[in-house]
Amino acid sequence: MKNCRACQKSMPLEARFCPYCGTPVIVETLDCPECGTENELSAESCINCHHIFAKQKKESPKENPKAILEDLFENSRTENLEQAIADRFSLAFERRLKEEVSPSLHGKYIDRFYKSDFRNSVDFRVKQLAEQALRNPDDANRFNFASPALEELIDYFVIRHCSDLNEVFFDEKILKYQGRSVEKINLGEMLLDYLDFDAEGESVFMDFVTMPAHKLKNAATNYLFPEKGETIFFICDLSMFNNCKDGFSMTRDCIYWKMPFEKKQRVYYKNLEEIKRQEDWIVINGIFFNANKSLNLKLLRLLKKLRELYGKK
Repeated sequence: MKNCRACQKSMPLEARFCPYCGTPVIVETLDCPECGTENELSAESCINCHHIFAKQKKESPKENPKAILEDLFENSRTENLEQAIADRFSLAFERRLKEEVSPSLHGKYIDRFYKSDFRNSVDFRVKQLAEQALRNPDDANRFNFASPALEELIDYFVIRHCSDLNEVFFDEKILKYQGRSVEKINLGEMLLDYLDFDAEGESVFMDFVTMPAHKLKNAATNYLFPEKGETIFFICDLSMFNNCKDGFSMTRDCIYWKMPFEKKQRVYYKNLEEIKRQEDWIVINGIFFNANKSLNLKLLRLLKKLRELYGKK
């Protein structure tokens, strides 16, 4: 057993997160000579007793991850690669919780991970990725913080092992898009699979011939202004008076939206950067979006998938 550097409670030696407070385990540490507390290699003083460390210390892998990966490939040691990839999985999992899950549930997800058989699946996949990296050294950059392979592992865990913890139901059918390039995906079908409008109470239009003309005109006037030939997959009405003056729409290239009392917005999938939850709404590239809690979280997951597909990591 070892103690968590944050809450000091005992945890298993193989743990990557503290099961009590969720703090990531530091793989390489600087042990305080006074009290023995584990500190990050970059620490200038002990977090427990405040002992001042000597300035000559080894550079932390997290300070220069690219250089460390290059060194790992030069040494060609599978166990080092496995540890580097496992560290990135831990960081990706931590980020997923921070960006998408209510803080009150973080501990439950971490506990579920350590008590489930999924840990064995992660270990097996990590070994596969390490072996693949050794065969293809030029692919080192794919094992970064937001590696698609690691994100897909987390998707699988959240959907298959945490359905009772999730604040919204994610249908397993969205897992079929794992490992596919954008060229091999029916984009319209994927958008509808992720958003699962049948389970929502919002008014959604996909047939614009039968859509009331005044609603279509209101959407086009207030926020929906696609380029010529740009396919529109749906229009979701979020207006207070059911007139489509507020809402959102997704096309072949981007998402358009307008919230009540807010300006119209548009973000191209290729330009997606920051996508995260704030309380019960979400922000897209720093811009406010709010449909309902369930739809917000589904859209959050969808936009992250689109960011992956269209090149923003």
